[in-house]
Amino acid sequence: MKRVRCLYRVSSKQQLHGDDIPLQRNECKEFIAHQSDWQFDSEYIEKGVSGYRKAISERDILMEIVRDASKKEFDILLVYMSDRLGRREGETPLYVSNLNNLGIEVWSVKEGKIETEEHIDKLLNYIRFWQAEGESRKTGIRVRDAQLDKVKKGEFVGGCAPLGYDLVPTGEINAHGRIARKLVINEEKAKLVRQIYNYALNYGYGSFKIAKVLNEQKVPALKSGEWKSTSISCILKNPIYKGYVARRDGGPNGSRTYSEQPNPEYIIIPEDIWDKVQDMRECRVKRIRKTYPISTSGRLLFMDILYCGYCGKKFTNGSRYDYWTTKDGEKRQKIVGRYRCGTKAAGSLRCEGRGTCRQEEIEPILLNVIGNYMDSLGKTEVYSELLEMQEKQRKTLKANISQQEKKIKSIKEDIATLEDKIPDAIRGEYVIPIDKLSNLLEDREKSLQGEIETLREMEKEYKQSELDFQDLEKYNDLIVNWRETFEQAPAPMKKVIIGKLIGRIDVYNDDIKIKFRVNSEDFVQRITGGCMVSEQGIRLHHHLIHRI
Repeated sequence: MKRVRCLYRVSSKQQLHGDDIPLQRNECKEFIAHQSDWQFDSEYIEKGVSGYRKAISERDILMEIVRDASKKEFDILLVYMSDRLGRREGETPLYVSNLNNLGIEVWSVKEGKIETEEHIDKLLNYIRFWQAEGESRKTGIRVRDAQLDKVKKGEFVGGCAPLGYDLVPTGEINAHGRIARKLVINEEKAKLVRQIYNYALNYGYGSFKIAKVLNEQKVPALKSGEWKSTSISCILKNPIYKGYVARRDGGPNGSRTYSEQPNPEYIIIPEDIWDKVQDMRECRVKRIRKTYPISTSGRLLFMDILYCGYCGKKFTNGSRYDYWTTKDGEKRQKIVGRYRCGTKAAGSLRCEGRGTCRQEEIEPILLNVIGNYMDSLGKTEVYSELLEMQEKQRKTLKANISQQEKKIKSIKEDIATLEDKIPDAIRGEYVIPIDKLSNLLEDREKSLQGEIETLREMEKEYKQSELDFQDLEKYNDLIVNWRETFEQAPAPMKKVIIGKLIGRIDVYNDDIKIKFRVNSEDFVQRITGGCMVSEQGIRLHHHLIHRI
């Protein structure tokens, strides 16, 4: 009697919950029963293993079969269909041939004996597994396209529920015969998501800092162990929180397909807040300072916006420790916060400024000015003025975008004209030789790419202005609490507020000039009281400055 071992394989974990393995087992045992000299010996089972994506050398069960075959433990390997062995046209025929060389016959319930002795057998096997690989590819494409179509419609297409959501049964049965589930917001978990976005937006924390804070607060992580920065990054960049479903579409560089409209049932973070967090993260990566500080860590509140008025270099962190010994002989130390001119910090003597500013002397002056600024905002009717200024800025941006689009159109027309002349240049009938024409065409194409990139940046800036416009509409509800909110805020939040309020501070030996982000001469005159106003901002004269 020939000893028969059966191999059953399902390519996805979803199939484990269906009837795929029992179906293959029943078909194989029935086939064995019809063979007079066959006897069932044992079986091999591969669970959730793709015969197309995984190489044979990576499939432990197939390697085990080869080891058992070399020990002559069985005579026949039986599968339901040949594609259970694999779907790789180059590897699978060689695997079958290897088993044959070890004295093992390979059979398929649906296709009979898989021969490899004759040349025609090898050709037929190649064609058989080539077809199996092609079917696997087409099946994968059909499944992917079906899922992407659902994504575009705003449907969640499976996987684990992101933080803030639960997967709950719908009471319906899906195409696989299992209970369908849908994504539902879990309000308790959603609070943590909102807190994470709050840390990112209002405290300016990066993913490492947020993970550290959550661990210090003993907040349970998504899985066992501690919060990791990678987990925080995934949460901060997942568009599901603003209602958009996304899925990788198999395109280059891990491109994604997004739903065309947000699903209101999924929204935990408003879209404008989500977009601002992405902008902050991008600016931090590129070391670009817009209205956000590059970093909110450290003791110094005005890093990134404090400049030397003489050389124009940004101030760096020049903090140091002071050490002393008390009368009792006890050694003590404290950190002395200092801002230091970038030119002086590099050892250069070309700057006329003193070079350093003590934190304890300059910051109270600046904080007082900011507080007065906020008080004045609350006492004056400036909303309409700010609205008008914002609208002017938006119109300017829109006009620039229109000009840029015309420029791009002109370059495209140049490229089309040059391309039309290529046949004439090849025949020597055009005034410009083909090599020079090709160089001209290449230059225009490079120029086009640069101008398109510029347009994208302009459009991004215009979109950000829309978000700023929405913020401004909330102005009247928030303005009366600005100073109180600012003074009670922790240092990281103060830095974020300062970054949104002030564009630049220039420090001189005997005065300071502050450039607020939104002002006009009359408006600034109202909010600064006795301060002298210049075209570029506010110029302060203060007796404390001389002690810096």
